[in-house]
Amino acid sequence: MKEHPLYIILYTVVLCGVSALLLAAAHVAWQERIEANRSYARIHAMVDAAGLCEPTTARETVMELFAKRIEAAKEGEMELFRAKGDDGQLVATLVELEGQGRYGTIKGILAFAPDRQHIKRLRVYEQNETPGLGGRVGTLEWLSQFDDLPMVVNGQPGIGISAKVSAPNEVAAVTGASQTMFALSQSINTMIHRYLSGGAKISPLNLDVGPDAVTRATPGYPKGFKPPPGLREDKTKRPDFMVPEGVHIISLNKPVTSILEDEEPMRGSLSQITDGKKFSNEDDYVEMFPGELQWVQIDLEETMEIFCICVWHYYKNPIVYKDVIVQVSDDKDFENDVITLFNNDYDNSAGFGKGEDPPYRAAWWGELVDARSEDRMSGTRARYVRVYTNGDEAGDDTRFVEIGVYGR
Repeated sequence: MKEHPLYIILYTVVLCGVSALLLAAAHVAWQERIEANRSYARIHAMVDAAGLCEPTTARETVMELFAKRIEAAKEGEMELFRAKGDDGQLVATLVELEGQGRYGTIKGILAFAPDRQHIKRLRVYEQNETPGLGGRVGTLEWLSQFDDLPMVVNGQPGIGISAKVSAPNEVAAVTGASQTMFALSQSINTMIHRYLSGGAKISPLNLDVGPDAVTRATPGYPKGFKPPPGLREDKTKRPDFMVPEGVHIISLNKPVTSILEDEEPMRGSLSQITDGKKFSNEDDYVEMFPGELQWVQIDLEETMEIFCICVWHYYKNPIVYKDVIVQVSDDKDFENDVITLFNNDYDNSAGFGKGEDPPYRAAWWGELVDARSEDRMSGTRARYVRVYTNGDEAGDDTRFVEIGVYGR
């Protein structure tokens, strides 16, 4: 009988059913304890990040410190916590982090120092990343890199997590855990910018530069060319660009004109400049005529609030473009009320004055031109966007791939 197929099937079904019931019962019985442990992990992370305890401090002491020294507060639209020392003075401002890692949610506590210039500590209390790889974000050894880490360098807020770059606000990434590093850095930078903007609701701008949207060519040096003065060294993609809610691309499929008037470019069509395609292959760029300053212009069709403009020149080869100048105006002829947002003309060869912005190597992430106000919560109002370029440092023609205007 025991060898009969029906017996085997019935036995398997019963066994599975009993196992499921036992697991469900255990989960129900332990649910309260599981939730209590999760809550304590969060509380311990807060007290530890504030520097009020050690990892080995007794649970009762941690709970007492949390009740006496940490209080919930609000800054603008941002929920946070303030931790105080024995003397009642502020020792840290705490915010909660949450990001989507490779294998689940990453939760942590980020502590800001009272000077608003440094991260005091970072603690991760919940994650499901691969042990020895992404899972290292939960270890004190890796997290110690954030102790007293500058979060404002040269007036620019934000930190980086990289395996290649060395800078005051950079920490070493875990090799082989790119999704984990991305999730954590984006969560941290979002909170840094929100905190320094008075708690406003801001988030990283989506420029759509994922692997399927761009040609991942690595910027390098053109052969045999002399670097221009002040050439900016970009080794990795720039930090996230933070914007308020509602900012999105406003230039998609908008009309494009150029210095050529009714004449067509040497290669491609002007409509490609706002078609949303950022690849840098043979059929993906618009080539202008050589030998003189060229410009293309986007008509947003109404006055908009512009937060940034991202320019993609042809970047598959290592290229440094000359006289890149970005202007906006409500005058389509750019004769009145012109605002110059970017100018890297280091020798005034374009005639608009010597620029203060650095030359750069074209890259797949595009050149981002900031049009935000000083508090980063509003943009520059204009209808027309004009981008000038005068070929590249090696004598090649001006080639545009895409120009994205982001606003609301």
